[in-house]
Amino acid sequence: MMKIQQIRNATLIITYANKRFLIDPMFAPKDFYPPIPKCFNPNTKWPLVDLPFAISKIIDNIDAVILTHYHIDHFDEFAVQALPKSLKIYVQDDIDKQLLINHDFTNIEVLTKEGNSFDDIKLYKVDCQHGIKALTVPYFEFTSNYFNMSVRYEAMGVIFQHKDEETLYLAGDTIFCDFVKNAIAQYAPAKIIINCADAQFEHSGSIIMGTDDILKLHQYAPNLKIIASHLDTVGHATLNRQQLSEFITQHKLTDYIFVPKDGEII
Repeated sequence: MMKIQQIRNATLIITYANKRFLIDPMFAPKDFYPPIPKCFNPNTKWPLVDLPFAISKIIDNIDAVILTHYHIDHFDEFAVQALPKSLKIYVQDDIDKQLLINHDFTNIEVLTKEGNSFDDIKLYKVDCQHGIKALTVPYFEFTSNYFNMSVRYEAMGVIFQHKDEETLYLAGDTIFCDFVKNAIAQYAPAKIIINCADAQFEHSGSIIMGTDDILKLHQYAPNLKIIASHLDTVGHATLNRQQLSEFITQHKLTDYIFVPKDGEII
């Protein structure tokens, strides 16, 4: 049976066809990173909360890692230190693959739109729109210098398929866009995990989904079950769990949208 465990931020453990996938591991302790510049909370250190479990418990019995993109809130130096170097890691392209090679990881595979096999599970890459590119890229370039690491615009989502499981769509860092609509139309997932803290910089607009996009997503695929992730952790978020829960109640969406707490399993 499929299980989705919210760890913190975009970090998840997805149990799918009896395999455990660790998604976007970011393991820094609370307040470790300096405030994110040029956002609406420029004095807020982050992560805003600690991990719900010890790192050793999180990585125990993991079969593979999926890194949707190499941003510090999706893969940090604490993950580099904690993860076994031989662990299978799926990445979006050769650039992210090389970055992990530079950290001495040895079992890295680029995910493709044609599909990759992990035992009898099929994984398909889906493109993301990490905000409106013209508005977002200048902030990514600025924060690249600020955090002394590459902050690229490119990111991916992933489709999970198996004959004994419902199809799952991990949307990744994206706003609601044609990539999302086309993936839903092509793969007909039963469930979608969305990153929806409505992270923004001063003039970037949304770089991941917020309530407007969530409503558009539900209207586009009204029977799709939505799991809300990437909440209550980063300094440039403009939407939190409480606000999202109030929005869900207001729009009578409690049967369709689920907001797991850190550590909770769905």
